[in-house]
Amino acid sequence: MPRPESHAPTLDVPNLAVHALWGAWFSAVLWGWSSWPPGVRIAAMGVGWAVMFWNYAALHNHMHVPIARPRALKWVVSRTLGLACGFAYRGYYIHHFNHHKYNDGLGDWGRPRPGEGALHYCVRWALTPWFWPWEAVGLVWSGCKTRSQRLELLLDFAVVDGTLLALLLWQPSLGLSLLAMLLVGQACIHYLNLAAHVGSDSTDRTALAVTSTSRFYNRYFFNAGYHQAHHLKPQLPWRALPALTEALVRQGQHRASLYTEPAPIHPAWAARVAAFRRAMGGRERPAPVPTPTVESPGTPS
Repeated sequence: MPRPESHAPTLDVPNLAVHALWGAWFSAVLWGWSSWPPGVRIAAMGVGWAVMFWNYAALHNHMHVPIARPRALKWVVSRTLGLACGFAYRGYYIHHFNHHKYNDGLGDWGRPRPGEGALHYCVRWALTPWFWPWEAVGLVWSGCKTRSQRLELLLDFAVVDGTLLALLLWQPSLGLSLLAMLLVGQACIHYLNLAAHVGSDSTDRTALAVTSTSRFYNRYFFNAGYHQAHHLKPQLPWRALPALTEALVRQGQHRASLYTEPAPIHPAWAARVAAFRRAMGGRERPAPVPTPTVESPGTPS
């Protein structure tokens, strides 16, 4: 049987197109910032936030199954995707695979603190890498297995922080605006972790994450809603996740309460996440929080 990643194309055109959109946005901002009035600058940062959030889907896919398989191109895309989302690529890669190892349970570096609210969690993780990164840097540094990975980690910090510093020195208003956009965008990205694991159980392989069958979310975010299947088979290409989810449901390997229709970015889901975090109240496992518009398990939409 072929390895799952062998089904991925050499160039994942949809993901690369999303990343190219960021390249076009970033080039336009560098070229036009000094001549733009305040209103245009604010609008540009708003567009940048949306493009960054979309690029996170491409970054996530690239970490698991490269969206560009030729070695040199893969290396370049890794750096530019990290820059697009404001993450040192190798550091975020190590942090993310720690998450897959522990599935949001004990040992997961990104796990919410006992009793921590959703907003506090998102803001804390957005600010930590920029303003008090020492613990996080120590964790990912210890997670590097080779000297080349440590060198790559240093390079990735230089790419992200060096670019931001250069922009601050060149045009302070642009550097500060980009930093603010990255902070807001990263807070939204960290919200996705809460949303994808609200009510999950790291000790139960049928309940590692939540599945959203939202057609909009899965079409434009590369099947990111099929998160239970992704945690069970993290090296499976994004195109194969709906079929795997269907098989899991059919075989009784997917907890029904974690199978739902709204997208994680839907206000109903955001309200559920906030309620769930309030219900935690320092306890390890709170009382169940109702799932919005749960479908009966069957063939995903």
